[in-house]
Amino acid sequence: MSRPPSVEQRLAAAMLDLFGIPEADLSPDAELETDLALDSLSVVELQVVLEEQLGVRISPDDPSAVRTLGDLRAVIEEAVRRGAPAMPPLQLSEDA
Repeated sequence: MSRPPSVEQRLAAAMLDLFGIPEADLSPDAELETDLALDSLSVVELQVVLEEQLGVRISPDDPSAVRTLGDLRAVIEEAVRRGAPAMPPLQLSEDA
């Protein structure tokens, strides 16, 4: 039985699939905006894809503090540790 891909592997695969950035260009200190040319919309797109894959809500306490790929990976790993569901449970009525 094989192990599921790590956060780092999923992040590398998503960066390649979404933006064509190869794993060789992904160092922890790579700045999302300047080194990887990701704007805020690109980061949100990446976040949504990873949330769907991992089933957790990735929501940093201070989004402006997420400047590097290492920062982003740490936020993702914390979300996985917390196990916060990607979508809150639906409440269909006030009685439920």
